[in-house]
Amino acid sequence: MSVVGKIDSIWRYPVKSMRGEELDEAFVAFAGLMGDRLYGVVKSGGNPGFPWHTAREQESLLLYQPRYKNQAATLKPEHLAAAQGMAPGINPLYPETEQFSVDVETPEGETYSLGDGSFLEHLKTVSDDQTLSLTFTQRSQYDCRPLSLFSLQMSDVLTQELEMDVDKRRFRANLYVDWNKDTPYETELVGKRLKIGEMLEINVLERDPRCKMITLDPDTSEANPEIVKHVNKAHSGFAGVYGAVLVEGVVKAGDSIQVLD
Repeated sequence: MSVVGKIDSIWRYPVKSMRGEELDEAFVAFAGLMGDRLYGVVKSGGNPGFPWHTAREQESLLLYQPRYKNQAATLKPEHLAAAQGMAPGINPLYPETEQFSVDVETPEGETYSLGDGSFLEHLKTVSDDQTLSLTFTQRSQYDCRPLSLFSLQMSDVLTQELEMDVDKRRFRANLYVDWNKDTPYETELVGKRLKIGEMLEINVLERDPRCKMITLDPDTSEANPEIVKHVNKAHSGFAGVYGAVLVEGVVKAGDSIQVLD
């Protein structure tokens, strides 16, 4: 096994398309990072295959900050050690749904309880869409794959090519990685099995195709279409990779990344 890099930072997004939160550690299950994208806003009458109301339509949605009310309970299952002591892949009991309740701070500084009907009424007003509804699942509501990785090296490459600071947060990854190489090594790892930290194992499935979301500034939500145009032209529309979890485990900032095969 060879160490090829380390985890720079860990991020999850309690509400799909809203701001993320950086974590020191978290449990990664077969369905992805615990607490990631458990909530989503759905619009009726649109594409039934992709019914989400996102920052693609309402750019300011990116500036809403969700926070779990019981943060500690959402990072890893209470009896995780007992489950993992039996065998890899034994699913631990997850917290009750109520422990995943969320407060959301709006760009104007108002705070709503996500489950309160008043938040949805607020969102309907600012988006001018009366069909919006809220959905919840502990399975996570990611677009394509349960885990996403993006490297600091890829951010550096885009910064140099575009001659502007390309913030890694534009890419809304779960795991930001720092490779031992100066290049975006993730493109060479598709099809490989990685071990992260003490137990987590993932398979790198494919490169991540990018969309309008990467054009949005994470601090202002202002769009810069040149970023996605450049990624399409210079990198065939891809930046970062998707992964699937083979062995569940806790990931921590600073954990080493090893190639297993």
